[in-house]
Amino acid sequence: MTRKDLLILVLPWIIIGCANRGIGPQGGPKDSVPPAPLRSVPENGAVEFHGNRLEIAFNEYLQLDNIGQNLIMSPPQNRPPDVKVRGKRLVVQFADSLRDSTTYTLDFGNAVCDFTEKNPIRNYLFAFSTGPFIDTLEVRGKVYDARTLNPMEQIFVGIHSNHADSAFTRLPFDRIARTDTAGAFVISNIHAGSYRLYAVDEVSRDYRLTPGEALAFADSSLTPQVHPHYETDSLGHDTLLGYDYGPADLILWLFKENQQRLYLQSATREQQHLVRFSFSAPPDSLPSLRALPPYAVDSTRTDSLWTDPMPYIHTQFSEKNDSLTLWLTDSIAIAQDSIFLEVRYRRTDSLYQLEWATDTLRAIWRAPRLSAKAKAALERKNRNRKIELKSNARSNFELYDTIAVSCASPIASVMMDSIHLFERVDTVLKPVALTLLEHDTLPLLLRFAAPLRAGKKYEIRLDSAALFDVYGITNAPAKFSLQLKTPEDYSTLRVKLNPFLSKARIQVLNAKDEVLRELPAVPEGAFFNYLKPDTYYLRLYLDEDGDGQWTTGSWKDHRQPEQVYYFPDKLQTKSNWDFEEEWNYLAVPQLEAKPKELIKAAAAAMKKK
Repeated sequence: MTRKDLLILVLPWIIIGCANRGIGPQGGPKDSVPPAPLRSVPENGAVEFHGNRLEIAFNEYLQLDNIGQNLIMSPPQNRPPDVKVRGKRLVVQFADSLRDSTTYTLDFGNAVCDFTEKNPIRNYLFAFSTGPFIDTLEVRGKVYDARTLNPMEQIFVGIHSNHADSAFTRLPFDRIARTDTAGAFVISNIHAGSYRLYAVDEVSRDYRLTPGEALAFADSSLTPQVHPHYETDSLGHDTLLGYDYGPADLILWLFKENQQRLYLQSATREQQHLVRFSFSAPPDSLPSLRALPPYAVDSTRTDSLWTDPMPYIHTQFSEKNDSLTLWLTDSIAIAQDSIFLEVRYRRTDSLYQLEWATDTLRAIWRAPRLSAKAKAALERKNRNRKIELKSNARSNFELYDTIAVSCASPIASVMMDSIHLFERVDTVLKPVALTLLEHDTLPLLLRFAAPLRAGKKYEIRLDSAALFDVYGITNAPAKFSLQLKTPEDYSTLRVKLNPFLSKARIQVLNAKDEVLRELPAVPEGAFFNYLKPDTYYLRLYLDEDGDGQWTTGSWKDHRQPEQVYYFPDKLQTKSNWDFEEEWNYLAVPQLEAKPKELIKAAAAAMKKK
């Protein structure tokens, strides 16, 4: 065969091969279409259903995404149904018997997805009835946080035909729904009647109020209704367009009662000479402690070398009394590897009722393993130890701040004649009167009052041995410098309410919706001085009980939280500027006034949790 004949034979195959390169899987647009239901047994909307399982066939293979959290069955059952995927079928097996003459709704949320791309059928609902008809009434509304007015997501909203208060705490809801990202809810397939409406941040998933959960309640009962919706054409004829269900504009204010679970969180011996107890919340009564000899706790131990540490302990509570530190000062007590303590303290039971409890705790010190060289260095450091001092003194010291010096160990005595304050005038130091402010016994923080002048430079000096701690250790000489800001570094904001309301309290907020300042409303306007140049927001609440703080609601007293209003615009302050805002807090609807930046910031913070 010649080369020409070979070329004639092979060339057509080369051409065919090139032409066929596009044949086969070539990708294409990503599948974004969720699966679609084709048929089911029983049918969606079936009546007189008396089985214990249902099957739904779809047009493609399925997978489930977090079905346990997504699925809501209304009315709820004691045991949730078992939901499984069988290829293209969704199989639901009911764990409990179904009630007679009841409409059931299965809200799958976003749990039903296709197998390949996990595209969910959003808010997929399936309904059936064990009676002769499907209940079709529904109510709609939104749930908002009572303090921040943020829409609340994943909140369970339910209704009770039982109007007794006890129904909310003892019985599961008759029908339930869950709020979406906008805080909106729809309770559907309701039977005609009168109901009470509630919401709960469901932690226990028993669909009732459990102590410690956030809640909301409507002040009055509601009666779901349906009305035909007509539209009149140009010839005067009425055309039925559909039906309006309602009420459709319900608002619930979610709040958490002033109930905090109180318990002893931990007892740690962070350093050899101290033991720290931490509580989950500030107790109403301070705990009492008693040291125990080792043999009282462990019969295998002896007490021949035991020293009762209590006579050598200095007790120090935190500012909120939610932690307690025991400073051991006796060397023999400190050297003990285990200290046994009997602690009697207040805690809450399962119903949030306070009770006394007694625990025996063992505070263990495990010395770190050190080389001989490191151990010798540590011993030298301890022999030459001085009190560690820090101060808030700095340049750009705020005009409203107070000079403070913090110590690493409790201070037993202060020698004020060894503590000096000077104003620096050029190169000259001019003495300034300095007064030690009132403080707790054995403080870790000392605050000082002085006639400081705006824009001036100062030095606070502590001579050697100005302070003595509980171990007899003194401080080394220390010096801290500061320079005050000037009034021109700040702005002033006056907020005047129109119409004026004497029970209003006005808050200045930062971009995180946190309260920076708060003042009562006064007719001439509330003055906020010394505001740094920054972006601020305003909020007010109606202080109905006059206690000077925002008061949450109470289910026991049927009291709603105090009402909150936001100023609709952000405020951008500048140095050496005076701002004035006249605020009609009723001019913009309450739920439309909150600046979008604050709502977005709250939503972003929720996603991070």
